[in-house]
Amino acid sequence: MYQHALHTTPDLAATRLLLVDDSRAMRGVLTTLLRGLGLGDVYATGNADEAIVLANTCRPDIALIDYDLDGEAGLDLVRQMRDPRLNPHPDLPLLLLAPVNLPHLMAGARQAGASAILPKPLNANTLEASLTTVIAAGCQQAARSGPYHAYQ
Repeated sequence: MYQHALHTTPDLAATRLLLVDDSRAMRGVLTTLLRGLGLGDVYATGNADEAIVLANTCRPDIALIDYDLDGEAGLDLVRQMRDPRLNPHPDLPLLLLAPVNLPHLMAGARQAGASAILPKPLNANTLEASLTTVIAAGCQQAARSGPYHAYQ
C-alpha cells in the first residue's frame, strides 16, 4: 500500500480502510465518499466489537472511527485497537471523527492513541487530504512526530 519515497501520491486504490460509525446513513455516505476518492476496500461496521473482528480478519491499512458510537465511546475503541492482545496491528493509523473545538476531547484522543482527529462535520477535501497525508507518511511518520495530529 505505501509508495516508494520518490512517489508523492499514495496509492489509494490499494488501501484497505476500516470505517466505524454507528449511523447506518453516515456509513453509507462515508463509504460512497471514500470509494469516490478511489479507496480500494472499505470495511464498514457500526460497533466496536465488530471493528475488532474486522481489524483482525481484514487487516486494514487505516481506520476511521467516529467519536460517538451509540453508547460506546470511540476513544474506548481506539484504546482497544492499540492493544496488541486484541489487534495484531496496534500501530494501525487511527483517525478519529470528532468535534475539534473541545480541548478535553482532543487531549483524550491523544491519550487514547489516536493518530489524528478529523473535524466533524467532515468534507471531502479534508478527508482526502488527511488520508493522503497519513498514507504517504506511513507508520514511520507517526513514530517521528508522535501519535497525534489535528487536521483542520
